[in-house]
Amino acid sequence: MAFLFYKVLPYFYEDFVRFLTKRLIYLNPSLMKRFSIVLLFLPLHLVAQDTYERDYKRAVSLYKSGDYAMALNGLIPLCSAKYRHGLVPFAQYYYALAAQKTNRLAESRQTLALLKERFPDWPKMDEVRYLEGDLAFQEKQFGQALDVLQDITDAKIKKDAESLKKYYIASVNDLNYLKTLNRQFPTDKVVGLALIDLIQKTSNDKTDLALSDQLTNRFGAAVPVKTSSTKAQNVPNFQKGYYNVSVMLPFRLKEFSTSQRARNNQFAYDMYEGMKWAKAKLQQEGILVNLFGYDVGPQAAEMNDLMGNSTVQQSDLLIGPVYNESAKMAADFAENNQIFFVHPTSLSTDILANHPRTFLFQPSFERQAEQALNFMRSLPKITNRKVAIYYSNTRKDSVLAANYRTKALAANYLVIDFRKTREKLDSTAAIADWNRPGHVVIFGNSESDGTKVMTMMTKRRVVAPILASSSAFNLNNASASALSKEIYLLDTDFIDTSKPQVREFQAQYMAKRNTIPSVFTMQGYDMLLFFGRMLHKFQSQLRVGLDTRTYEEDYLLSSFNYQKSNDNQTVPIWKVTDMRIERVNE
Repeated sequence: MAFLFYKVLPYFYEDFVRFLTKRLIYLNPSLMKRFSIVLLFLPLHLVAQDTYERDYKRAVSLYKSGDYAMALNGLIPLCSAKYRHGLVPFAQYYYALAAQKTNRLAESRQTLALLKERFPDWPKMDEVRYLEGDLAFQEKQFGQALDVLQDITDAKIKKDAESLKKYYIASVNDLNYLKTLNRQFPTDKVVGLALIDLIQKTSNDKTDLALSDQLTNRFGAAVPVKTSSTKAQNVPNFQKGYYNVSVMLPFRLKEFSTSQRARNNQFAYDMYEGMKWAKAKLQQEGILVNLFGYDVGPQAAEMNDLMGNSTVQQSDLLIGPVYNESAKMAADFAENNQIFFVHPTSLSTDILANHPRTFLFQPSFERQAEQALNFMRSLPKITNRKVAIYYSNTRKDSVLAANYRTKALAANYLVIDFRKTREKLDSTAAIADWNRPGHVVIFGNSESDGTKVMTMMTKRRVVAPILASSSAFNLNNASASALSKEIYLLDTDFIDTSKPQVREFQAQYMAKRNTIPSVFTMQGYDMLLFFGRMLHKFQSQLRVGLDTRTYEEDYLLSSFNYQKSNDNQTVPIWKVTDMRIERVNE
């Protein structure tokens, strides 16, 4: 009996014991006593082995499902030096893979070094060498990559390594560097052929041409090599059954501190968290998405490095970066490689020029001004074509105000006042009882902006509908008299808690994260949920799907309308009615 327990226990100890306990108590209580004594003397390490195997399978399952961050968390304790389980080298290898997938290249490389040190005779060592080579290539350590890849002996992995070398060596455009690699690895055919091709394309030097002839005699003629700048180098394969999404946001990982509560880049973490929730939602719908997060700030070099990353090159969708120069580079990269790109924060259409695969998640300045003016024109109470526009000194408000003025003038409106709210409006404003506007526009970034304009209107006995950005008022502190006025709020980020899907999301998020989801969390959720669904349904014909209709479904903040446009045409306008905020436009 004891021998039987020793053989079975490592595989299903808990279920086995629970089953036998119930059966023995029912059939023979005295036998149960002897069985309990046997259990007391069972080696505890067998229980630990069973637990280790269960945790390992769970972590690997997370990795295979594309949840690399959670896989890392599950694999960390399994890589501890205290374990002697046969699965430890596998755990370390999967940890290195997950670290690579999350762009933690140094951590991946260190894990592989530990694996080689602890388990030098592990049968899967050629796969370790392949991953080491890939990591070295990504970090531009080409010599190191070639060195480790040449030690691979497995025929299948060696063939894959040759393909890997061809891909990365093709991106080398420095002739001297390629000649150095050839001197270090004179028998490497991939390097030799790439050097022949580069000499033929770029050099007329007699020494170089002689070297080219020498290499041709050894390796044969060079085959045309695709470089990283070649258009449509990596055409997305939408038949693979899953979608790779690269998220490039300013996480500023080097500055990250768990003790720091307030971060000016908190939006990046919140947005990415929302995408993770959308990924889980998509998986429930049978849509598999792999999320890859990259730390990209204002430095263009960070984006430039990522364009050589093989994982990024195999993306189906890019989200971010948010800074202008990096975003323009990403738009060019996406266009050249037939990848779709979504800018999560920009309101400017400049980046859309010559980039049909680039989209703005938000409606642009022009779109917001156009839709807002169209709504105000539709109000029956507006009887004249005069408008007064007041705005704060922030760039967003200034640009929005300028666009509104342009749209109004194009619609034959007379702009009778156009000035900043920081001016002394009581003495400078042009509106009056005798020069009454049909409506007033306030683009402000604080409640003082709205209060200042409304006070001026009261003194000048001007009564007119008001269109304002929601940030120009503090609705929580607004007086009843202020709320009773005809004020329409332009707010693309308003969280409408009357929507059942919003309440459900907030409740689930609160239960799991113990905090209320921010608007950026909801933006990240909506963004990935929408474009993930669109990629799955329309794949390379995404543009056709976007032109079909407006998409409302179960999104949290708003609907999506990209019909004949690359910025979202949905511009929500709200109004306080009976102390409740309701949307008043379609």
